[in-house]
Amino acid sequence: MNELIRQKIRQYLVHSFLYYQLDESIISDQHYDEICFEVLQLMETDADAHLLPYHELVKTSLSDDASGFSVRKYPAEIISSAMHLLYQHNPVKSMSFDTFLSRFGYSLS
Repeated sequence: MNELIRQKIRQYLVHSFLYYQLDESIISDQHYDEICFEVLQLMETDADAHLLPYHELVKTSLSDDASGFSVRKYPAEIISSAMHLLYQHNPVKSMSFDTFLSRFGYSLS
C-alpha cells in the first residue's frame, strides 16, 4: 500500500509540474483528476501518510477543490522526472536532452 501511495504522489507532482509550470500535458485532464482523487483517498486511509515523501507539499496543494495550482516550488527530483518524461514524449527525437531542457529554461548543470 505504501508503495502505491508513493507512486501516485510522484505521478501527481510530476504531472502537476508539467501542467502548471510548463503548460504541457501528456495525460488527459480526466486522468489527472483521477490521480488527484486517488492520492487524496490513499492519504486519508493510510495512518502513516504523514511519513511519506512530499506529504506536506501534497497536503497543502491537493484538496477536494484544488489540484496542484498552488505549488510554487517543486523538488528537484520531481522536476527531473517530469522533464525526462516530457522529453520521452517529445516528437523531435533528434534534439539533445540539454537542448530540450534549455527550451524550458533548465540546464543539466
